Amino acid sequence: MDKHKQYLPKDKIFVYILFAVLLSFVVYNLQSVLNVIGYILSLGTPFYIAIIIGFIMNIPMKKIEELILKNSDRKELKFLKKNSRGFAIAGTIIIFIAIIIVFTSFITPRIAESIGLIINNMTNYISRLAGFMNKISTRFNLNFKVTYSDVQNFFNSININEFLVNILNLTSTTSKSLSGVISSISDTIVTSVTAFFMSLYLLSSKEKHTMQLRKIVLYIFKKDRAIHIFQIAAEAHHYFTKFVSGQLLEATIFMTIVYIAMRILSIPFPEIIGLIAFIFSFIPMFGSFFTLVIGSILVSAAAYDKLLLFVIVFVSLQQFEGNIVYPRVVGKSVGISGLFVLLGITVFGRLFGFFGVLIAVPLTAFIYAFLDRIINISLYRQHIEVTETEILEVDDDGQTVEHLF
Repeated sequence: MDKHKQYLPKDKIFVYILFAVLLSFVVYNLQSVLNVIGYILSLGTPFYIAIIIGFIMNIPMKKIEELILKNSDRKELKFLKKNSRGFAIAGTIIIFIAIIIVFTSFITPRIAESIGLIINNMTNYISRLAGFMNKISTRFNLNFKVTYSDVQNFFNSININEFLVNILNLTSTTSKSLSGVISSISDTIVTSVTAFFMSLYLLSSKEKHTMQLRKIVLYIFKKDRAIHIFQIAAEAHHYFTKFVSGQLLEATIFMTIVYIAMRILSIPFPEIIGLIAFIFSFIPMFGSFFTLVIGSILVSAAAYDKLLLFVIVFVSLQQFEGNIVYPRVVGKSVGISGLFVLLGITVFGRLFGFFGVLIAVPLTAFIYAFLDRIINISLYRQHIEVTETEILEVDDDGQTVEHLF
């Protein structure tokens, strides 16, 4: 201990002892500490959501602001240039609201029409259900026969009031009480509204907030380490921005080919199913399944004989989109090959489930670029250059010294 005493300043001995005591406390009360940390982190939920909203809104906002600054050099447009950020934010909000209104006004009438068709065709559904059950009975020798009246009596025997009571009981069991459900909904609304306005503040002064964050990082870390952190953050922002843009393009392509194919083959509801395909395309892998289920219900309500054709066409288009369009469009937008896109979705999907699937592509691209930089720096220091066909030793000027392989 004495020989190391010179390396342990007296003013830091107390700090190390305190750290050891705190570490022991954390180890012996790990679950309680984790609960406290989880609670503290949950308090920042509106801020986390605000960052996500701001990140998404920042993409069109930057384009709008650049457009305003580029076309406001005239003297009479000086006011517009001076307040370009505010106009860009307002324009972005208007665009998102317009998209929501168009989607809602376009989809809602078609959904109502589909529900009406389902109700009107309920007799046919009951007959088909009875026939399907009879086929199962014949196939497996179950020795029972179902008639139309049997199925109809079964549906008529369902007590709606009892069903609603059971639903309420289930809700009560899950949420403890109806007041808990109302409180949860209220909290969600308050959190969402708070997050939205926080995102507006973040966007309006994003340069100032970035400067403050950089000061904090430079205060905590040494200069070289801080610069390295800034570079990593800039690359992460680049890849996530490119991913969102690429995903939007991919969703538009998929919506278009679904709409065109359904129009050509006279499959009902091409508009609504195309829009549903667009929305659920932002959920990799699972989104297509949801679209297929919803689309099958809609198609069967209008033209049951087109259901099999719809399933075949949609699955074929989904395979084309998933294996060709998605890796090329999204992979190209983030700068990695389709192989790494599929690999990232598989690995992070298995590790983190649904959330892992959502972030797999930009996260894979970021890790790829980060490792590529480290490897290239290491090879540069060793004066080694690797091409697709050979390995070379080079001098400081990049001239070949020796063919290593």
